[in-house]
Amino acid sequence: MNVEEFDNLWQETEIQGKAHRLARQYPAWERRQRRVRNGVMAVLVVGALSTATVPLLWPSSPTEYPTVCSNRSDTDDAQWVSLAAEMLTVDLL
Repeated sequence: MNVEEFDNLWQETEIQGKAHRLARQYPAWERRQRRVRNGVMAVLVVGALSTATVPLLWPSSPTEYPTVCSNRSDTDDAQWVSLAAEMLTVDLL
């Protein structure tokens, strides 16, 4: 056996040892990967749900405006209040 054959045999033995070790460690690695993936997905789902529901918890803007400031003193305040209520509120029904 010459030096080249010995080196080839040594490399094959190392490769086989590493392959066996990787095959033994694969199930544990797969479980860790699944756990990390599920954790990331859970965080994303909670973030999406909280982003969608938090605005629903805030009180809506008032539908009536009791006072309106205008530089036209000849127009009645009630007219401006009704105009502002019509312009700023959207009927979703």
